[in-house]
Amino acid sequence: MSGFIEIQHDEWVAAGPDVVRAHYLDLFHREVARVHPRERLRQLAPGPTGPRFESLARAGWRTTRDVVERHQRADGSVRDQFVSGTRWGRSVVARFYRSNDGARPGTLVELTLTQPLRPLVGRLLGRWERRRLEVELREYAADIKADVERGHRTERKLRAA
Repeated sequence: MSGFIEIQHDEWVAAGPDVVRAHYLDLFHREVARVHPRERLRQLAPGPTGPRFESLARAGWRTTRDVVERHQRADGSVRDQFVSGTRWGRSVVARFYRSNDGARPGTLVELTLTQPLRPLVGRLLGRWERRRLEVELREYAADIKADVERGHRTERKLRAA
C-alpha cells in the first residue's frame, strides 16, 4: 500500500457556483448553521497563507482537535490543509464547476481528500482506513449540499425569534 490515500467525490448542487463557493467559504455560517453536526469551529488569527481555524470533531466517544489553514487558489478552488492535530497532513480540495442536471442549472462540487498513511498503518489497516475516509467524505459532501440547497430556496422565509 502506498504512503497516501487519495479519494475523489463529486456532488451536484442545485445552485450557481458563486453561491456554493460563498457557502463553502463562510466559516461563521458553517459554525452557526451547524452544517456538519458533529463539528465545532473556532476562528484563529490568520496564518501566512490565509484564514486559519480550529476544528473540534466528535467521532464516536472521542473528540479530535485540528488546526486547519485555508488556501484560496487562483482557479477558484479552495484547499483546506490540516496543519496540526489528529488529521495532520490531510488536505481537502474543493473545486466548483458549472453543470446542468437535465434542464436545471447547478454546480458540480469536486472534493478530493488526500491523507498520508503512517508506515505500519498503511500495511495493516490501509483498506479499512480508505473505506472510513470514503464514508466521511460522502457525509461531508451531503452536508454541504443540504446546507446550500436549504439556504438557496427562494420560498424559504426567515423568522425572528
